[in-house]
Amino acid sequence: MDALRIVQLMKFELARHFLTKKAWLALLAFALVWLMIYRYGVYEAVNILEQPEFEQFILSIFGNFGMQSLLHWPDAEMAVYSLIASVAFPPFVIYLCSDQFVSDRERGTLRFLSLRATRLEIVLGRFLGHCLSTAVLIAISLVGVIILVALRDISIVPTALGHAMTYELLLLVNLMPFIALMSLLNTVAKSSRMALIYTILLYTIGMIVVTLLQVKLGLPLFFDYLFPGEPIDQIVTLRPDVASAIVWPIIQSALFLGLGFYKFQRGSL
Repeated sequence: MDALRIVQLMKFELARHFLTKKAWLALLAFALVWLMIYRYGVYEAVNILEQPEFEQFILSIFGNFGMQSLLHWPDAEMAVYSLIASVAFPPFVIYLCSDQFVSDRERGTLRFLSLRATRLEIVLGRFLGHCLSTAVLIAISLVGVIILVALRDISIVPTALGHAMTYELLLLVNLMPFIALMSLLNTVAKSSRMALIYTILLYTIGMIVVTLLQVKLGLPLFFDYLFPGEPIDQIVTLRPDVASAIVWPIIQSALFLGLGFYKFQRGSL
């Protein structure tokens, strides 16, 4: 395995996501969506957070889960952003990573790539490239939050930067299983649309089956962690359980990536 070839494949993914006309349009749409979220989500929610009635409401519902700590962050914008981003980024990343191999396989370029890199290098290069692209997009969305904090009170910007860097790492780790899952599904799907359909079916049917087994047969609750994203709500307060919200997503990513490589290795290009 050649690390240089993996880096080259990562650069190719970054160029595809940020340096093409199609990518620029997608980035413009991404920026506009987050501008709407900042204006009608983060900005308005910060005003609501200042109301004592809302604090009592949050304490009555989330008092035992540590969510009330968000109410006391000096950078309230970051607290609201973390709640929104934890919900918004998983489906966005699933869509972003839905085409890791399928279009190249249909065009025949995957066979061309296999002449210059091993299949393991292709899988790792595409996966790490999508991880890096996701990290850049998270960072772009966080810049807007820092600007909002600075406009309100520039003295708390250092605190907001610390929260932002911590949240960036935690969110990226918890998004990695989604990227690895799409890598696996790309080895069986015939198109990116089919990969998305497989993901929807996996979550809807899989979660229904697991829930029924938990209710009828007393299946342990930890079986929920078979699905990517289960512990993502723990990272909102920036004090997650290390085993479930950090170690397990990394293990889960490795498992999906290993299965994807096995199927990719045995399949035809």
